[in-house]
Amino acid sequence: MRHFSTTQLATNKKGAAFFAPLDAFDHDAARHDGWVLSDCGFNRDGTQHVEIQKFDNPQGGAPRFAEDNAAWAHVVARARAGSLLHIQALELVDRRERLAIEALNGTC
Repeated sequence: MRHFSTTQLATNKKGAAFFAPLDAFDHDAARHDGWVLSDCGFNRDGTQHVEIQKFDNPQGGAPRFAEDNAAWAHVVARARAGSLLHIQALELVDRRERLAIEALNGTC
């Protein structure tokens, strides 16, 4: 698993490079907020598997969230309040992750 950076290329199952839609995402702001978008490889259908996870290694302190579920709840709450960063994060996660987030937090 890796965290995306704004300068990296992703590769699909066939090894072809492409610019991931996550390139424009503000990963630094997410880390500062205590969570990350993580590249977890590919689903069986070849789509990219992207998750929201708590940020485990913040500089200068303990993680803000004890579990990924707490980070999910935070992202959903901020998205409902109109935060573009959080709305964009929910749009970028894959379908399975989005369904899991909504099962615990309601639709966004």
